[in-house]
Amino acid sequence: MKIERIEVRFVEAELDKPFGWSQRWTDVRSVIVLKVTTDDGIVGWGETYGSQDSVPGIATVAQIAVGEDPSHIGKIWHKLHRAVYQSHVFAKGGANAISALDTALYDITGKSSGKSAAEILGGRIHDSIPVYATGLYYVDNYALAPLLEEASGYVEQGFSGMKMKVGAMSLAEDAERIKKTREAIGEDVRLMFDANESYDPSTALTFANMVADHDLTWFEEPCASRDDQANKIVQERSPIPTSGGESLSTRWEFTSRLANRTFDIIQPDICGVGGPSEMHRVGLMSQAFGVKFNPHFWGTGISFAAALHSLAVQPIGQIGQTNMPYHNESVLEFDQTPHPIRENLTEPFFTQSDSRVVVPSTPGLGIEVDESVLERFTRGEVVVTDKPSVGQRVF
Repeated sequence: MKIERIEVRFVEAELDKPFGWSQRWTDVRSVIVLKVTTDDGIVGWGETYGSQDSVPGIATVAQIAVGEDPSHIGKIWHKLHRAVYQSHVFAKGGANAISALDTALYDITGKSSGKSAAEILGGRIHDSIPVYATGLYYVDNYALAPLLEEASGYVEQGFSGMKMKVGAMSLAEDAERIKKTREAIGEDVRLMFDANESYDPSTALTFANMVADHDLTWFEEPCASRDDQANKIVQERSPIPTSGGESLSTRWEFTSRLANRTFDIIQPDICGVGGPSEMHRVGLMSQAFGVKFNPHFWGTGISFAAALHSLAVQPIGQIGQTNMPYHNESVLEFDQTPHPIRENLTEPFFTQSDSRVVVPSTPGLGIEVDESVLERFTRGEVVVTDKPSVGQRVF
């Protein structure tokens, strides 16, 4: 079995109603989807982030895998990483290309062997994964009432935790939003907040102290994600645990952050960290360093399925008789914001029960992709069918 064809698509959908966060307002949702086909006709799906302009570069990196046996997942991962590691393409989409292709390889290998991706990764430890709701963005000109209604809705749906946005308003206004949200959801539901890199250390610490009495589980991305000094200052002095890492790639970018405990909680994203292979490696590293591991998610059912499989093989952080989400058991972000692509692209459409999602047990990722949805939302595409020529550069 050999990889014969790789299709890279930029897929985008406009939102009926925009929502805001610290840096800007979001009025479209987009992803890059990889369809990898073997000479046996088996199709694997992968997903990552990027713009329409990044599609050719991602396709060029993925092309390195054409002609390879897709079951040789580790070999292909390292071949791609070696090709892009010491070039600017790594920072400009190389890691994203590796992530998407790696996901597709687990899908293909699982389908060809009759095993789920979790079994290919080493065997599932968990049959379901604890999740929390992400939403609670700024809407309707920063109105408070829709925020509280949304938060109450997550409680009614059975979520045991939720995450809200801060950073677009004054500290006092955002602190009031946290206070009112806590009052709306009660004391038994976890509440986290995400600044999306909007503060300097002094401001982040001021805000953390303003809201510390509201029983908050973590303070996400208080400062610029790669400003380790700033994040370490906040981590050491904040009364609330800090988290970050959604934009970091591969074990090498996480090693120093884990060793120095830059964050109390790391949050790699499977679409950028390096796919299921690297998500698993970083997860094991986090366990060794005693840092909590709660991955980020912002994509469609393709990457959500991949994240579920990766967490299915993640050991409990500190071994004990009881698995406790948010303590020794990883929790996965479950994006609840509007996303026309995610809402239509895959079957099954993942749902939670008692704040847990069942890991698919069917071969591969355990999903089916509706290609008519891809056709409807595709804005750009590159197809590769040939191996790179000898000496061809990947950037």
